[in-house]
Amino acid sequence: MCEFKEYTVSRFGEKSKVAGKLWTQTLRKIEDVIIKRKDEVITIVGSPGMGKTTLLNSVYNGLSNNYIIYLDLVNSPSISSSAWRFVKVTKFYERVKVYAFNLLLEHKKDIGYVFFAKIREFPNWLRHAVCEKEEWDKDWGFAERLYCMPYEGDIEGFIEFLKDLQKLGNVGLLLDEMKLEEGQLKELHKLINEVGLPIIISMTPEVFSNVSDSALSRRLKEAEVELKLSDEDKADILKAYCEEYYEDLLKVEEVIKAVTINELLDKARTAYEEALEKCKEEYKKDECIRREIGSSFVIENPIESSRQLEDKIREGLKELKEELGIKYVHLRGKKIEEKGVTADIYFKTDDAVYIGDIKLSNKDSLDNVGNMRKLEGLEKEGAYPVKKFIITNQDNVNLQGFKIIRISNAEVKKIIEGDREKRDELIRRIMSELKVG
Repeated sequence: MCEFKEYTVSRFGEKSKVAGKLWTQTLRKIEDVIIKRKDEVITIVGSPGMGKTTLLNSVYNGLSNNYIIYLDLVNSPSISSSAWRFVKVTKFYERVKVYAFNLLLEHKKDIGYVFFAKIREFPNWLRHAVCEKEEWDKDWGFAERLYCMPYEGDIEGFIEFLKDLQKLGNVGLLLDEMKLEEGQLKELHKLINEVGLPIIISMTPEVFSNVSDSALSRRLKEAEVELKLSDEDKADILKAYCEEYYEDLLKVEEVIKAVTINELLDKARTAYEEALEKCKEEYKKDECIRREIGSSFVIENPIESSRQLEDKIREGLKELKEELGIKYVHLRGKKIEEKGVTADIYFKTDDAVYIGDIKLSNKDSLDNVGNMRKLEGLEKEGAYPVKKFIITNQDNVNLQGFKIIRISNAEVKKIIEGDREKRDELIRRIMSELKVG
């Protein structure tokens, strides 16, 4: 049985498989700098769905005996606010406090727990004689502060906390999904300059390339890892999740064309689960699964599927009219009298008329665009300029003056099976590519 997850997007704390040469090498590199306490910044650059969070999760789970601070910065205005939330909300501080207490207990005489101090039990004495007075021992003050937590809740306080924490053990700071937030970038620069510990940062290419601070940008580029999928990586990743059928999955066009790990696993899981369902009653189940995987995402009846997709798109256009600024959607195929052609999709805005057709095929190109070719020279309908488009699953479409909107077979299947989210996602993409509004 293959072991695809229901959701391919990683979440904090999840145990995920790391596979693919680049990903496993990066994981080993991160673990090495943390274990060896190197003062190094590693920047992981990759588009959404490329496994950045999976890598950081694997570090977090794999080095659980170390002090790993994992900060999800997607919706955070600053590193410090996210850091103190992590320290206080997770079990991290309780663990730090226990280790600090045990260390202080071992050296209680050195920090003054002698003579009359013993009237109080040691924990009670710590709270009153140390924490309340904030008089720190020259040698063991770091452990006292980690136990008492007197730090300010800002970046300066967090830096002091990290400096003390490093004396307790190996520390790694994982910053997931850095943004171009001024608060985040300023604090990051301060952390890099003032704390000599491993800092692992993940960000998208857009964020990475737009860091304007030249000094910070230089540090981020010192140990940059750019995540890109090679064919070898795809094979390794699929083998990790589905060793028995990974070679069959790699022959599926939708799978091999995947550009992110998320897309790769999503397409592979869909192909495998659909094959498994179709073959559940088969005597020669293995042969059946391999055969069905091979025919995954093939549209069995392109003409009928085109008609069904047309209905779904028109239905979505009507539902999203107000949001998209559409004034009118024709209820069915609209005949363009001037050219004697019926178009599948026809709608109007205040500024233009939009005429579209749905053409799906299982061949390498479209051979049924004759009617649409008659519209190549159509520039206006009445007083309105005309914008023309074709929605198709083919790359090779030769039509002048048409916007070609590519849709995958997987998307077609999901939409005609009733996936409203995918339908609306496609409609918004059509609007964006046609520059409606």
